[in-house]
Amino acid sequence: MKALFSPIFIFLILHTLVFGQNPNGNLLIVGGALSSDNKEVYEKMIALSGGAGQAKFAVIPSASGVPAQAFESFSKTMISYGVKPENILLINVAMVDDDSTPDVNELLWAGNADDHRVARTVRSCSAVWFTGGDQLRTMMTLIRPDGSPTLVLEAVWEVFKQGGLIGGSSAGAAIMGPVMIARGSSAGIFSLSENSDFMRPNEENTEAESLLLTNGLGFFPEGIADQHFNQRARLGRLAAALCAPDCKMDKAFGIDENTAMHYSASERKITVIGENGVTILDASAAIKNAKSKTPSITGMNVSYLENGDIYLLKENRIQPETGKEPTTGAETYALSQPSQAGIFASSDPDFRELITRYLINNRQLQSVFSIGFNGESGVRVTFSKTPESTGYVRKEKSGKEKYTIGNISMDITPVEVIMQAVRE
Repeated sequence: MKALFSPIFIFLILHTLVFGQNPNGNLLIVGGALSSDNKEVYEKMIALSGGAGQAKFAVIPSASGVPAQAFESFSKTMISYGVKPENILLINVAMVDDDSTPDVNELLWAGNADDHRVARTVRSCSAVWFTGGDQLRTMMTLIRPDGSPTLVLEAVWEVFKQGGLIGGSSAGAAIMGPVMIARGSSAGIFSLSENSDFMRPNEENTEAESLLLTNGLGFFPEGIADQHFNQRARLGRLAAALCAPDCKMDKAFGIDENTAMHYSASERKITVIGENGVTILDASAAIKNAKSKTPSITGMNVSYLENGDIYLLKENRIQPETGKEPTTGAETYALSQPSQAGIFASSDPDFRELITRYLINNRQLQSVFSIGFNGESGVRVTFSKTPESTGYVRKEKSGKEKYTIGNISMDITPVEVIMQAVRE
């Protein structure tokens, strides 16, 4: 695996200690693909920013390949929720031209992060929102070549210190921690794909890309933030990032699409809001072996939270949403080990289904595994109940089950795959 920590990493840690000391603000970290009809997330965003009548948003489209369009999309949605149009301000910091604005060359905005007037505009706002795109663009525009913060970045920290909201979606979520995943896919990191030519439109990584870690902005000091988590099968890359030699974090948080993680800095409290879930990885007791081509990880602690669930970081305690019932001793399912499609593939059963229906709410199995392979080499990912494991579930009127899971164990082990024809 490839890890990159430039000299600005040390600076950013110090910068977090100086600018982030006793912050009073909130973070709203969204896993991407936030639907405009996700009322609960948008209403929380507005409430944390002072209410529809008072909220004032600074929108930084630095990550986007279409910065003008990214701003217009966010602005239109916020207006539909009652925010005043004049209180949604474009912070013209970007490094890619938007072809939808022939009279404006957004490429010329690259140096605006050190414009006093732009920084003053940010300071006047109650919230700062980072759009999606490529997270490295945000780092390149908001950090000077010598590693020092630009005036705009200092202004964002001032908003946070004074009780404002800092938020972002997709790439805007990836930048939040002290350590940032800049590139990488689960399949690439664990040698399950060699198709390096594969690229989704407007995405930051290929199917076979190796891990690249660099600096984040440090607003979220509790760990690494990852996005599009379950939908793009990023469990492997997040586990590998957390176990990388230069990563000094113990925890990582994988946020699903159309889902937000609200972090109260003063309380050190996380609340999950939205359609899907947040996966919490704790590597404090994990053992990693990176000597072989395919790394192995043993004893990774995994928890999973959904809408309304709370994680109290001071106490390291999960608080399930009201109305969920314990699964222990009352498991709904009696399922055998599911067929194999690959844990690092976005297929059925996916990560969520494995740890919910097949494990925590299943009276027949104490562990469940999935195998991913490329030719003769692969990995076996095993999830196991432990004496500390907890599970809660509530069935909604729609029939969908909402889960809270705490402290299951995950092992990722290299395997050799042998195939032979079945004799009839």
